[in-house]
Amino acid sequence: MRSADKLRLRLRTLFLRPRVEAELAAELSFHLDQMTDENIAAGMSAREARQAALRSFGGLTQIQERCREMRGTRIVDELTQDLRYAVRTLRMSPAFTIIAALSLALGIGANTAIFSLIHALLLRPLPGVHAPEQLVALGDPARTGSLSQGNVRTDLFSYPLYEQMRDHSQSFSGLAASGRSNRLVVGTEGANPPGGTETARGRIVSGNYFSVLGVPAFRGRTFTAAEDRVPGADPVVVISHSYWTRRFAQDSGVVGRPITLNGSPFTVIGIAPPEFTGDVVGFPTDIWIPLMMQLQVTTGRPYLDRWDTSWLLLLGRLKPGVSLPRAKAEMDTLVARAVTTFAGSKISREIMPDPQAMRVQATPGAAGFSSLRRQFAQPLLILMIIVGLVLVVACANVANLLLERAMGRQKEIAVRLSVGAGRPRLIRQLLTESLLLSGLGGVLGIVFALWAGPALLRLAGGSSSVALDLRPDLPVLAFTAALALFTGIAFGLAPARRATRVELASTLKENARSVVGSGKGAGRWPVAKLLVVGQFALSLLLLTCAGLFVRTLQNLERLELGVDRDHILMLRVDPVAAGYTGDRLMAFPAHFLERMQAIPGASAVTYSENGIFSGTESASDVILEGVNSGKTRENGVNLAYDRVGPDYFRSLRVPILLGRDIGPLDRVGAPRVAVVNEALAKRYFPGVSPLGRHLTALGPPDVVYEIVGVTHDVRDHELRGAVPPRFYTALAQSSEFASAFNVEIRTPEPGALVKTAREAVQAYDPSLAVNDIHPLNTLIDDSISHERLIAQLSAVFGLIALVLASIGLYGVVSYTISRRVNEIGIRMALGAQRNDVLSMVLRETMLLALAGVAVGLLLAIAATGLVNSLLFGLSGHDPVTLAAATAILVVVALLAGAIPGARATRVNPTQALRYG
Repeated sequence: MRSADKLRLRLRTLFLRPRVEAELAAELSFHLDQMTDENIAAGMSAREARQAALRSFGGLTQIQERCREMRGTRIVDELTQDLRYAVRTLRMSPAFTIIAALSLALGIGANTAIFSLIHALLLRPLPGVHAPEQLVALGDPARTGSLSQGNVRTDLFSYPLYEQMRDHSQSFSGLAASGRSNRLVVGTEGANPPGGTETARGRIVSGNYFSVLGVPAFRGRTFTAAEDRVPGADPVVVISHSYWTRRFAQDSGVVGRPITLNGSPFTVIGIAPPEFTGDVVGFPTDIWIPLMMQLQVTTGRPYLDRWDTSWLLLLGRLKPGVSLPRAKAEMDTLVARAVTTFAGSKISREIMPDPQAMRVQATPGAAGFSSLRRQFAQPLLILMIIVGLVLVVACANVANLLLERAMGRQKEIAVRLSVGAGRPRLIRQLLTESLLLSGLGGVLGIVFALWAGPALLRLAGGSSSVALDLRPDLPVLAFTAALALFTGIAFGLAPARRATRVELASTLKENARSVVGSGKGAGRWPVAKLLVVGQFALSLLLLTCAGLFVRTLQNLERLELGVDRDHILMLRVDPVAAGYTGDRLMAFPAHFLERMQAIPGASAVTYSENGIFSGTESASDVILEGVNSGKTRENGVNLAYDRVGPDYFRSLRVPILLGRDIGPLDRVGAPRVAVVNEALAKRYFPGVSPLGRHLTALGPPDVVYEIVGVTHDVRDHELRGAVPPRFYTALAQSSEFASAFNVEIRTPEPGALVKTAREAVQAYDPSLAVNDIHPLNTLIDDSISHERLIAQLSAVFGLIALVLASIGLYGVVSYTISRRVNEIGIRMALGAQRNDVLSMVLRETMLLALAGVAVGLLLAIAATGLVNSLLFGLSGHDPVTLAAATAILVVVALLAGAIPGARATRVNPTQALRYG
């Protein structure tokens, strides 16, 4: 028979089984009738003819089986039978099925939820992008909203440098650029709700952005090379599908409609496809703006012609046959040539980098850019290990349940073996039940992961609106299916093999239960006890890790910052984007401060350029009088700094240790002054007063400040590590002011003042957008969001593991007691008291628990060193945490043993002896 005919026969057998079986029965009946008729014709009676025909023909059932074997579908038939039998068996034990399925659902669901987050954040290619594997990311993928001024960089790129790379590259078929825009204030007509303004996420991109990514328009068109030619000439935008839905209710007439962005007019020319959300993962873009329109949306900040303003990230599409290393080498060469040839005449020699030392960071660009990856990659991998251990505990728990269940099915298994069933066949049947359980657990696990996904995003994002698509796609479903298959085999194989090793003679006896329940019977299940020991060991490890992470979070939350963190409201405004220029811009901080001080409930108000935990930072090379000399960068030290408003430290209740605060008289025309923190004074002026010394910030131009004060150290950007040396200058003394700045309002209830402060800003000037307004504690909490994520989740998963381990111990102890009823009856008949029986049960229980604790302590001491980098204020071998985890396990073990122990003390000796 040809292969095609065999395949057709097998498919017909699989999908038309009733018809094929009916045809087989009819054919066999026809042949039997023919032989019967021939026998009758030979002179036999009808009965004799039928019997003779059956003898000649052979057993009908055996013939049918041989025919089925010839079809090659026997294995499918047997698997179908096994599955049906497994379904019937599990339905007969609903309590067992529910407990086992829920245990696996917790383990599989936790793994699926964490993997979904890892996949969405770290692994998933940009949706809606053509052939994302061909993309290369140039620059630091984490700097999605950064701006650096003062020198030429290659972790970010200036627009002139991007032009040189784009126009002279031979490795890329296209090189696209995208950069931050500040939060856009959008004015629209025909919007939903009608009119008014709102804020939206914008991304400034090159004209070839959509063509390089291979993203067509859903409606209208995307940008072309024409939009890259003349600054300010093409006021057009492309909006996202979600923004079109949210803001315009999917109005088909939106293409061609005018809108305003930060007060400048634009026209919508296209809508992006639904699946495309931009090149920044976690923060989907609402509106894309051409690079040539940069000045119109970031008013007063001309970036396009400045080599020393770096703000762009690049995505290139490799030409066929070009490798990533080759493309990187070409970019290094192009950057060095561009900096030498073009930038050299436009940048001061004092800040000019060494072109030959500049290296371009090039990485696979399929997954786009993300500021979240660097922050959450390590915590997520740690959590993946934790949930993997939880799954191991769940598997051990179900394996114990199966071992107990198999003991109750020994007579069934013995009967099947005695009538000819093979041991491999029975193992396969029992494995089918295990796989069915794991499959049910996998389905429930996906449901659990769908519920847990939004909660994970809220934990990860803090006050930021992180948007990741955590719906199960093919890779996530494949991961869950593979996990379910692995767990089904992992927890089902050993019980199946153990269950089929039975002594037929003793098991088939009517009183086999009493034989098995003899005094030695307690030791006949070492596998179950080893599983309990393993569960407790892993539970101790998980509880120890959870304790370390929770205590780390507490240490960070209780850390003294040196600032009145509970009573500060932070808001950020951008007068430049609102059109303030010249003298009006320089006068804005003082006038705005005066208005904010009139807010009811504001006891003190000040401002700063970088703020406290605002996510922005500044640094400068500095010459300190008496410490270093020579006005060159080689002789200077790089120090963090901030430009602040009057009474900055008094308003934040930061003590001035020496000298004075920045005051209202420190303005343009007055001698420039600086306040240094305690860390700077101790490092560079040990044992002497820095007051009156001079600090020179290297430019160009160089700016000299007199140190007039020393302030207490403030942790204003980072909770971990030592406070870095920092100096503060008066923002009002700056010769130029071209950035957004932060306003700090001290008030008894910062959360209650949010609405009032926002309204006060709008009343002062409706064109001013409040980009961020949060209590300081919220910003501090956001800075430790990954610590909170890992602490809370590890605590939850540690608790789950503890519950599963206690259920496993309870099950083993209960089962052991049920097998020793007659032994306990004999002991009590001979004079044993109830307390003696309870002590015996608790002693055996604690032996298992303490063995698990001993192994767990060794694991914890060996493994916690791997998480030392995530800890703060304690070590991985912290004795308090180890002792607390041990105490919790001991208490849980006592409870798990006390309940079946109390039941054992109620055994009636007479009934137990009769039962035995």
